[in-house]
Amino acid sequence: MSYSERTFLSLNSEGYHQLVYNDWGDPNGRPVIGVHGLTGNGHDFDFIAEDLIDHGYRFIAIDLPGRGRSDFLPNPLDYNYNQYCHDLMALLAHLDLASPAAVDWLGISLGGLLGIKLAGMSGTPIARLILNDVGPEVPKPALDFIHSVIAHRYVFDTIEDVEQRMRETRGLTWGPITDHQWHHMAKHNARALDDGSLTYGYDHAIAKIFEAEPTGDTDLWPYWDKIQAPVQLIHGAQSLVLISDIIDQMRGRYTGHSLDLVQFADCGHVPSLMHPHQIEIVRKWLNATPI
Repeated sequence: MSYSERTFLSLNSEGYHQLVYNDWGDPNGRPVIGVHGLTGNGHDFDFIAEDLIDHGYRFIAIDLPGRGRSDFLPNPLDYNYNQYCHDLMALLAHLDLASPAAVDWLGISLGGLLGIKLAGMSGTPIARLILNDVGPEVPKPALDFIHSVIAHRYVFDTIEDVEQRMRETRGLTWGPITDHQWHHMAKHNARALDDGSLTYGYDHAIAKIFEAEPTGDTDLWPYWDKIQAPVQLIHGAQSLVLISDIIDQMRGRYTGHSLDLVQFADCGHVPSLMHPHQIEIVRKWLNATPI
């Protein structure tokens, strides 16, 4: 498997920060940009990336600032839509992929929200948009729950403790994944603290933005209304984030080329996209959908 870990610099309100991304596959393959959820990182795409590059795609997955291997931002209020979109466009410019319709986009939750915003802009680089269990708005009960989760600081003694908590929480929503995948995700979703203990691999300060500008509270419907790209909408049937009312509105207001809804009955927010069946559905949609 062709794989490299690379970096580039971006700008925040107080200076520069380094961002890390994974780059899989043939550099000349059709590029798919993977953007993770609020507390995830680029390694969340490792399994679907392996499959897609075997079918001729190039897969690029960033660690957003404050996640995984990327720098934490000195000003927590910079963890906002404008900063994330700036960083993502800086990534595409760095890769020489910022021209119209140059990439396909796979966004998980927050990554999908950012995809909606960018895809709804004139001259967007996004040709095809895959949204994993998110729409142009997030219901307030879901926002309140997310805030309550990330506002808590989690500390673990061992990587096995990290994995156990992930199984107890994300295991209720991700759908079926293997023991190997659980080990893999625990490894890449943990970071060491100075005293040798572990915590999750994101900056705890991302919770502060919820007090001023809750992620998911911004009105993205005007961007959705302008999207012309084909869209695959992945829905975890038990999700509290992508609810039926939002799906109905998305269908009614969509004016683009095609909107394909896929539902996984055994998932909530969000389907992991690690199970072979889930991966196959994404790949077949990409293969069958004209750019």
